[in-house]
Amino acid sequence: MAQSDILATIKRLRKEQGLSQADMAEALHIALKTYQNIEGGITRIDIERLGQIASVLETELSKLLGSAETSGHIDRFINEEKELYHKIILDKEAYIAQLEDSVRFYREILRENIAG
Repeated sequence: MAQSDILATIKRLRKEQGLSQADMAEALHIALKTYQNIEGGITRIDIERLGQIASVLETELSKLLGSAETSGHIDRFINEEKELYHKIILDKEAYIAQLEDSVRFYREILRENIAG
């Protein structure tokens, strides 16, 4: 389903439930302009934000995305996203460990120079 179709579904469900854009913004804890940009297609939305919108609209994420057959794609996308974030975290932790080793090394050099 195209982004414009997803946004049209969100707008339709919002109106069916009698919610204004301001109501949605408040429920999502974002500024009204931010929500207007989302619904207007100006701001791209990620899967997490789509999940939040689905929750506010009391519907399934797959309904926003089109059909039940997309749920497998959604699960795969979420898993890929989780794996990516996990890899990023591991890379950052390794980088932090390298920095900590460098700090220890330079502290030792400083101690030697001060003592010597």
